Amino acid sequence: MSKLILTAPMKGWSAPLDETPDAVFAERMLGDGLAIDPTGDTLHAPCDATVISVPPTGHAVSLRTAGGAEILMHVGLDTVGLGGEGFTVHVADGQAVKAGEPLIGFDLDFLARKARSLITPIVVTNGGAFEIVRRHQDREVAVGDFLMELVPVGTQAVLEATTGDEVIRELTVPLRHGLHARPAARVAALAGAFAAELTIVAGARRASAKSPVALMALAVRHGDAIALVARGPDAREAVEAVAALIAGGMGEDGPPPVETSVAEPTAPVLVGGVGLLRGVMAAPGLAIGPAVRLAAAEIVVAEAGRGIDLEQAALTAALDAVAARLIVAAESGDPARRSILAAHLAFLRDPELEAGARRLIDDGKGAGFGWRGAVGGHVEALRGLGDRRMAERVDDLIDLERQVLRALAKEEGGGEADEAGVPPPGAILLADELLPSQLMGLDAARLGGLVVAKGGPTSHVAILAAAMGLPAVVAVGAELLTVSDGASLILDADAGTLRVGPDAAALEAAQTALAARQTRKAAARSAAHQESRMADGVAIEIYA
Repeated sequence: MSKLILTAPMKGWSAPLDETPDAVFAERMLGDGLAIDPTGDTLHAPCDATVISVPPTGHAVSLRTAGGAEILMHVGLDTVGLGGEGFTVHVADGQAVKAGEPLIGFDLDFLARKARSLITPIVVTNGGAFEIVRRHQDREVAVGDFLMELVPVGTQAVLEATTGDEVIRELTVPLRHGLHARPAARVAALAGAFAAELTIVAGARRASAKSPVALMALAVRHGDAIALVARGPDAREAVEAVAALIAGGMGEDGPPPVETSVAEPTAPVLVGGVGLLRGVMAAPGLAIGPAVRLAAAEIVVAEAGRGIDLEQAALTAALDAVAARLIVAAESGDPARRSILAAHLAFLRDPELEAGARRLIDDGKGAGFGWRGAVGGHVEALRGLGDRRMAERVDDLIDLERQVLRALAKEEGGGEADEAGVPPPGAILLADELLPSQLMGLDAARLGGLVVAKGGPTSHVAILAAAMGLPAVVAVGAELLTVSDGASLILDADAGTLRVGPDAAALEAAQTALAARQTRKAAARSAAHQESRMADGVAIEIYA
């Protein structure tokens, strides 16, 4: 395949992604492309392709071309919250479609009243494999008009000289938390847009800039000196682009945080199921409620494969299914949730991770065994770094391991059962380990808080808990696992404590404190729109 032409899937005004009022699309976390502000009421296929997925809400569709390009089209912004109202879906998962064929119909007037914006991003989500060489933007388009031309990255490299001088650029990392998961994902996404082979060197360690997992394993911290080394037809452009991204700070520049040691859990003080456990605050707050335990069953995988072609296809299907789910999930929620899911999507597409799994399949192993083996190698590498923050990223890899293995089980007819039931209102969730996808899959409105035996205060679960407003304590220790389901609990996350089986006096004191917090919060909300003036009478505006 030398090139792929995408035509306008709807009538409207073609605009750059930068004009999309959503950071996930504007910052190209899901890939590069264009956006259309529609004046028509139907989304059409921009080329011949197969439907990867259409979410139940019908607001978006993902396609894959015969050449492997993956295209996401998302009608409007925050339209997932409409629950399908205003949309009519004309296609189904796995269906082959021709260019111009109707995919989704929508009520334009209804969306104009209900959605945050009508602007519709058209994004190439596997941009590491394809490059947009021409695009038709800042003008009116009709269905079927030229929109974008894509070429495979490998093809573009062949068209240009494949040799050239090595380009080297040294710089000091300004990222306050170093090259952790989210910036590593952004660096890899940008590096993947170039044909050049780009390597990042930190001391005696080297990693491909196109592999976010390998970049994390460098354990690059704030203030570390690194070198960008590139060779290939566009080596200089690649180095300059990645250097500018890192030097710009990606919104994380500034002094490093003060390192606070995570204390080892104190000796258990539970006697007869009553007492106090101590951990580390992950998200502030106070909660009273019953204990509910979350335990995920171990996923068993077969080592022997059923045939190389069959196992390779199964892995491809599972990776596609998880990618489609992550793309949909990243379209809604707070910025923390979106950036974490964007990083997970980058890990899922890590070329070294996938190549490691496919090598094992070529050796006769099953797809699940190959994926677990590839992920396991990177998990051990991160755990062996001696860097607490990077070690906490292990949870993200284990999370992706489970998601892909569950998708494989579904492909093989084993089902993909939910890992947690519906907790009672106000429940305090207890877990040995908690993965980001498990927390995002729970109804935060029903939870009072969460307590984890392992984990750390800078993990993605901690970030998500804070964003969800859930009091959370981590690193409590193995004694947490002895707390029985339904036990009465007081979680004081500010103090890093969990009181099990509190007496009447402790419950009364906690209820009084909780009522006082709620009263202060209600008073603050009621005063939020009052006029703000300083002591000298000057009016000021305060935003949050």
